[in-house]
Amino acid sequence: MVHSSISNSEPPKWPETYWKRPIPEAHWRGVGLLTALLVLGFMIFWETYWRLEGYEPQLEETAELWARLRDHAGTGSADEVVYTGSSRIAFDFDQDVWQQYFGGPRPIALPKIGTNPRPFLADMANDPEFRGLLIVGVTEGLFFSPDEAPPAGEARIYLEHRENRSISARTDYLLSIPVQSAFASINKEDLSLAALVRSRWLDLPDRQGAYLMPDYPPYFGAIGPDRRIRMWHKCERDRELQHKIQQIWMPWFQLGPPLEGPPLEAIFASVRQDVETICSRGGQVVFLRLPSTGDLRKVEKERWPREAYWDRLLRETGAPGIHFEDYDGLKGFDCPEWSHLSRVDAVIYTRTLVPIMQAALTR
Repeated sequence: MVHSSISNSEPPKWPETYWKRPIPEAHWRGVGLLTALLVLGFMIFWETYWRLEGYEPQLEETAELWARLRDHAGTGSADEVVYTGSSRIAFDFDQDVWQQYFGGPRPIALPKIGTNPRPFLADMANDPEFRGLLIVGVTEGLFFSPDEAPPAGEARIYLEHRENRSISARTDYLLSIPVQSAFASINKEDLSLAALVRSRWLDLPDRQGAYLMPDYPPYFGAIGPDRRIRMWHKCERDRELQHKIQQIWMPWFQLGPPLEGPPLEAIFASVRQDVETICSRGGQVVFLRLPSTGDLRKVEKERWPREAYWDRLLRETGAPGIHFEDYDGLKGFDCPEWSHLSRVDAVIYTRTLVPIMQAALTR
């Protein structure tokens, strides 16, 4: 019988000197110090460069930040004010102005950029402790999008995070605040490696015949710990940046056909039920249609005619609603990139809105 040499072989033995390899002689302290200085110098250069470009430190928009504010809602108080929606109400509604006018607790900001807010409305309706005022921003292309479409999915991700978030998620958020508040150069929207390669260093044409989702707009608003978003001052003044964002909005607002028939009927029924549930506990719901301008507003009017969507929403729910085009004081604002108000205009808009809101709620 021939024995296999493999079966009788023993594991190779490493030379005794393998684990005792000599460390090359060098001035390691000097090398370490030089490396640290180079890294520090690059960080200072990188941070300074982007600050000179106009970037500011800001918190990252995360599900944890949303969840922490949602934890403060549902107190059982009739004085509680919560507002939700998508990006327009996040940019255009100023909590400070509201609180100065009405007093009471500070409004809790629960909108989400690019999101269908109907899951957030349902969440507040399902909270038996919410008995306050819920302000819902309506952007027709998002609010009346299908439940299975990404805008509603984004909202559900936030809700699921709040239900299932771990201690590590809470800890990571707390540890990240000092860093995010100190450095402008960690902006993930514009200044991550992937974003820089895509938007600044490479200009790759689309493949012929390939369908690609429209680009997302670049950074143009800073979010604070209260989740109020303020337009980037560069976007308020830079015509080139404004034009770039305007052209990005157009394909987004023309994706897919507007809902009609049974799917739309189901939306109205669902929203009506949520509003009735909140009102049955003594709460209030008011819908808010914030300004949009330029060619974007023309597209919205064509795709989501007011009578079929906004007006019917108010009829079906019986809730008060404020449409910016119905009031002289609200319809004269200009959105720099057609969809959101500047920092100053958001304050003025809210000051004008507050007495109109008070009148609508007391009818």
